[in-house]
Amino acid sequence: MQEVKKVFPVGDALFSEGDVATSLFFIKKGVVSIRKKQGSGELEVAKAIAGQVAGEVSFFNHQPRDETAIAVAYVESMEVSFETLRKDFNLIPDYLKTIMTGMVARLERANEMIQKLQETSGKK
Repeated sequence: MQEVKKVFPVGDALFSEGDVATSLFFIKKGVVSIRKKQGSGELEVAKAIAGQVAGEVSFFNHQPRDETAIAVAYVESMEVSFETLRKDFNLIPDYLKTIMTGMVARLERANEMIQKLQETSGKK
């Protein structure tokens, strides 16, 4: 797979927490809710809209998906395989790679902190 147009009706998952990650999604139309498991439910941590990306963190951290992405409005997207993305990524200068991977690491830490704060405030 290189680039594949994909559509998702409301309620369909683009990917689920724990899935092996092999691609990311450029959102062309619609709204995607990004959610993390919290207790017996889920907590929305972000939304992705037209012009944004979903699933990019797994490209950088090489880990299974740590969130679920659900279409909350009809979604048209372009799915791009990590294999294809890696070829393009390898063409950019090392300093830009360092900047990008550093930003992703900070984003992961911020998401973890937000989740911990929300769990703590929810217990009160």
